[in-house]
Amino acid sequence: AGLLESSLLLLAIAASWVSVAQLARAAEVDTLQLQHHSVVPLVTWANATAWMVLALPHMVRRKQDHATGCQLLETTAFQAWHPPRFLFIALTTNFSYIGALHYLPASLNTAIFSSNPVFTLLLQSVFLSEGTKKTERFPSKVWSSLWTGKALSVTLSVVGVLLITEPWHDSGDGPRRSTRILGAGFSLFAALGTSIYQVYFKRVFGDTMKPEEVGLFLAHMGCWASLLLGSVLAFTLQRGIYPLNLHEVPWAMVLSSSLSSALFNFLIKFGLSRETPVTTSLGTQIGIPLNLLVDVLIVHSHFRWCQAAGVLTMLLSFSVWHHSEALLRAGPARAKELQESSEPLLNSL
Repeated sequence: AGLLESSLLLLAIAASWVSVAQLARAAEVDTLQLQHHSVVPLVTWANATAWMVLALPHMVRRKQDHATGCQLLETTAFQAWHPPRFLFIALTTNFSYIGALHYLPASLNTAIFSSNPVFTLLLQSVFLSEGTKKTERFPSKVWSSLWTGKALSVTLSVVGVLLITEPWHDSGDGPRRSTRILGAGFSLFAALGTSIYQVYFKRVFGDTMKPEEVGLFLAHMGCWASLLLGSVLAFTLQRGIYPLNLHEVPWAMVLSSSLSSALFNFLIKFGLSRETPVTTSLGTQIGIPLNLLVDVLIVHSHFRWCQAAGVLTMLLSFSVWHHSEALLRAGPARAKELQESSEPLLNSL
């Protein structure tokens, strides 16, 4: 039963992640066809607003403790002024990820976005000292292999991004070179923003928050985002600065994408309370080829073989990275065993 539950959880994470990108991309394409205006700002607002749903697990936990009314939202894990400090980077990251879908199919966007661990490693090595202290307990051979694996992952990420963007080729079919480069830029910025958010969050709170408290934190940010970004949208729409016709917006896709975003975040937080971070990350890893299949078989997006190879290269990079993370989290004895069992694979690459 445990294996079945874990498998269902990973499939649910992958499906919700794929749904976010595919539905947002479909909403953008449909809106451009109907009125030649982008729906990216509206989807960004809707996705951020949906974060408020993530307060429910905390409220249920508080209800079990016989809390009522406003007490359901009380917590000692963070202060009320903490969420606004993270709001700007969260919104710009969300906007960049959705914005990349204006230029790239969902599978290419999510593949490039999976380079996020590369930025996290660089930022963590600069701003977090805990990682350095952990390395001192590792045998030098195992730690050398770990960093060799991560160096390989970084190299594969760079190769994957180049294969997807194809800066040397300006094709007549599919997205043009400038469009691909712009889309890749947005996606890479979203990956960088996610890393900044994660490292900053880790630096401020460490490991003190439970999953439902993290959900409540995101819900606070969702409230701020809904009010602030919603006010900006209302003003620009009323003044004609953002000339979007709301009657021609595919609301079903916009709302479905935002709810999928909330579900994805909830499943990640729930998964972290039941599984290891490496196991939970397999859900997003499964989403990379799944997105490619949806784009090819359902959306009928046009891909060159080079771009498909780039997506698979990013998947390999993601896999190598999390294998290295498994070495780090397993402890010295188990890490040495995993490292020795994986040496033939790494040596064959």
